This record gives sequence, C-alpha cells and structure tokens, in this order.
Amino acid sequence: MTAPYKTEKFAKYEPLIKAYQKARDDQMEKYDPKFYAACLAKLPSQQEFDSEPIDATQFVKADFGLLSEKEAAIVNDYTLQQLLAKQLEGKLTAKEIAHAFIKSSIIAQIATNCVMQFMFDKALSQAAKSDEFLKTNKQLKGPLHGIPISLKEHMEIKGSVTHASYVSLIEHVSKNTNVSIQLVENMGATTHVRTSQPQAIMHLDTINNVIGRTRNPLSTRLSPGGSSGGESAIVGMHGSVLGIGSDIGGSIRCPAAFANIYGLRPTTKRFSGLYSVSGGGGQESVVPTMGPLARSTAELNAFMDHYINDGKPWLLDPSSVPLPWNTSPQLPAKIRVGVLFTDGIVTPFPAVTRTMHEVVENLKQNPSVEVVDLKKYWLSAEDMIKANETVSTLYTCDGNRAQKELLVPSGEPILPLTEFFFGHNEGKHLSVYENHELNKIRDATKLKVFQNVFPHCDFILSPAYAGPPEIPELSKYWGYTAFWNLVDYPNLVFPTPFQHDPAKDTEIPPLYDNVFERMHWNDKDGKIRYDPKAYEGAHIALQLTGPRYQDESLIAATEVLTKSLGIGRR
Repeated sequence: MTAPYKTEKFAKYEPLIKAYQKARDDQMEKYDPKFYAACLAKLPSQQEFDSEPIDATQFVKADFGLLSEKEAAIVNDYTLQQLLAKQLEGKLTAKEIAHAFIKSSIIAQIATNCVMQFMFDKALSQAAKSDEFLKTNKQLKGPLHGIPISLKEHMEIKGSVTHASYVSLIEHVSKNTNVSIQLVENMGATTHVRTSQPQAIMHLDTINNVIGRTRNPLSTRLSPGGSSGGESAIVGMHGSVLGIGSDIGGSIRCPAAFANIYGLRPTTKRFSGLYSVSGGGGQESVVPTMGPLARSTAELNAFMDHYINDGKPWLLDPSSVPLPWNTSPQLPAKIRVGVLFTDGIVTPFPAVTRTMHEVVENLKQNPSVEVVDLKKYWLSAEDMIKANETVSTLYTCDGNRAQKELLVPSGEPILPLTEFFFGHNEGKHLSVYENHELNKIRDATKLKVFQNVFPHCDFILSPAYAGPPEIPELSKYWGYTAFWNLVDYPNLVFPTPFQHDPAKDTEIPPLYDNVFERMHWNDKDGKIRYDPKAYEGAHIALQLTGPRYQDESLIAATEVLTKSLGIGRR
C-alpha cells in the first residue's frame, strides 16, 4: 500500500474532515467568544508553534493573562485529592473546576492541536449534577466527583462519532460507551475532551489525516509521542487533571516521556479497553492495555485505587482480572534497582545516556536504594534482536489486512510512519502455525526476564525512548517500550530534572552493527541523522519496570526515585 493515495475517493471525504474540524473549533468560540478571541490574539501563530521550540505551558499561568488567578490555581496548583477536598469544604464547585479546565483545554488545543472533540455542554451538565448532589446529600457523588478527565478519542462514546483517526469512520456513530469511560463518569468525573491519536494508532508520534499533527507541550516543534500524544499534550498543558490513554507498543509511556509527565502501563487485564475502535481487534499475541497519564505518582495511585477498588471493571468487562488494588504495598527497606543503560542493540542519543548516569549517581547516594548493573544478567543481543523482530511481526501478522480495511475505503493518504509500520516483516501474512511459533518466542523471552533478571533486582530502570522527544515522523525504534508489551511487565514513566543540552550532548557514541541501530541513528541515505540543535527544549524522562501484577509496588518504588531526584508534581 503506497502513496499517493489522495484520489477522487479521498476528495469526497475532505468536506467531512473540514466540517469535523469546524465543529470542534466552533465549540471553542461558542463557549466564550471573548476568551477565544483573547487566546487567538495573545498566543503565537500556528506557524510559530510548528517551527519554534516554544514551551506552551507558560500560557496557562496566571501571569500570562488568559486565566484568572483562581482559574490558574485550579488547573496548575491543586491535585486530584485537593480538588475533592475543596469541593467538600465548599471552597470550589464542580462547575468552577470544569470552567477552569475548559479554558485551559482551549489554550492546549490552540498551542498543541491535541483535541479531536470538545464536550463542553456535557461536562458542564455533569458538573452541575455533581454540585446539586453535594448540596442535597452533603457528600460527594463518587471518588472522582467533579474531576476533569480527558479521553483518547478511540474510546467509544454511545451516540458520538468515534473514528480513531481513520477517515473512513468519520461518520461512524458508536453504539456503546467504553467501559472505562462508564466507570469514571459513574464515579463523578467530568469528561470534557477527547484527544488525538495517529493514523492506524500505531506510531510513536501523533499525526493523522483528520486534524493533522499534534505538538509537544514543552517544545512545540517536537513530537508529543504516540499513540496517546493528544493525552500527553493536554495533561502536560494542564488541560485535564489526568487522562486515559492506551498502550500496545509504548503508546502511554512514549507520550508521557516526551511531555515529561507520569504514565502508567499497567499489567494487562487490570484496566478495561472494552468498546474501543482500532485495527487490532482480536489480536491476542501482544495484548494492549489502557492506563492513566498524570502529573504525579500520588494522582496515578489514587486514580488506580478508585478505578479498580471502587469501579470494579470486572463487573462490566469479563476480560478484566478481579484483582483489588493494594493500597498499602510493602517495599523492601532497600529496593534493588537494576539499571539498563542500553537494551543491548540500540544506543540512546547522548542526552538520554547522560540522564541515566546522572540518575544512577543520585540513587547510589540514597540509603534506600541498591543499584544493580544488569549488563551481565540481561538478555543477549541475539535474544533482543529476536524479541524486537517478534513483537513487530506480531503487530502485522495479518498482513495488515485489518488496518487496510479501515484505511482503503476513504483513499486517505498513507502517512510515512504508517508505511514504516506496514513494512514490518515485509507486511507478510502469517499462518496460524507461524503465529504460534512467535508466541513461543514471546513466552520464552518472558521467562528469561523472570528467571535471569528479576532474581537480581526488584525493579528495572531504563530509557523510555532511545532519544529525547523526537523530531516529527522520525520515531521508528520502539524497542525500549514495545519489548515490555511483548513480555507484559508493567512500566511507569517518570520525569527527571534533566534536559537535552545542545552544547553538551554532541558526541556520537560507539554504535552497534544491526538494523535497529541504523533505523534509529541513520537517515534514509545511511548518514547519521543526529543533530543536537534539533532537540532544543527537550526534557528527558525515564522508565521503571516491575514484576507482573505488582503495579502498586511499581508506583511506590517510583516515588522513592522521584523523591531522591527532587521531582514532584509537574
């Protein structure tokens, strides 16, 4: 399947795309014409956002002048727990909170192009009902009472269009509401915005033919990651308290890393994705999961506690494991943190390696942490190459048929990273026997991690991506995240205080000789593509991995690391 694909067929869809974009933009103007006009007047142009390394988070601060002091405090300063407390105390209403986050989400959209659909009327109605409930009953409607939560658009909402960035589905009206949306709304959350994902939902970037490119909130000319890039942008811009994304190859963790926020990929089957649109339905060799992106570990933990213990997803989704959330995980007095500076086949760009060393040196001074070098325990380069080939082949094991059935009807242009994804294993269709043989490799790899690595450590510290937040359309190596999807160990991406430095991060390190290293480091002509100046404004986040179904301990261990680094809420 090759471009050009912009045929007469696609031309028939272009008016629908324009109408879809206009409906979204009209919502911003309709909500508050004066506020919207002020945003357009004060914020940089779309061209400037695309070409300059602008930190867009400055625009939601009170001193920038778009949000009042009270609104800025609501979106910037108060945690999920504090917002609940202030409503109980009568110091804030759910409607005041909703209005503040509606405004910050408008700013986020103009700066980063992260929104597919605004749902302001619905959110304000939800907030009004929450306020009335509290007034009448003197208690909160639920544990997420009045908390604005953003949603990745491919999560279905009954009666609304859900297209998942497939142009052919731009008039597809969902018949069901995603189970996780049902749960958070039943617990009192306000759902005010649905966010962007890339074409095919299989890029570590966020570009599609419905609304175009989503930008990084901390350096707008860079990528926000993918496929939950709309979520990383809006959470990073304080346009929601937290967001729900999905992850089959890094789609929560890569965006969280690129926005320097927190992102949890839970062990599979703990977080329901029932009633979502994608091109991967029925594929069970690499199981996707949904999970939260937030600005602190405390908010991740509180949300997961409420989602699992109060929401009980297994009552609506039989695939969800009925495993309660442990609210008091016990860590060893001294946690053993195994360190992987590299996965053994792809060398990270200099800023990531420097950050890893800085963090490790910090942890060595922490009496609560024992640092373990995992180099001698880790899988061989041969095993890692086989694992990466296996996971990428499993993604496309149907010869990309399911994806093509969603892309071909509209004739939409096939984007470069979609072409790249389709090229895994040359896009070959596997037999059932071949699929089973790859599943055997998956299971053997999972066992090697269990038997050879985890006896020597409690958690594994590694890069979240092989570079800083990436230049758009260049995120090709998924190994630092997708490996963990293959073997299904939970991960948490967390921010660090370190940034890419164009003056420091200049030296090209010794490189491995394999196709994955060249995929990451080289351009199409085989030359080194790394340019230190291109990553200005990029922050570096890292990834912590824990044992399966010990997601609670993983969050607790991450808190130990971030406290040691002096990192708090973003």
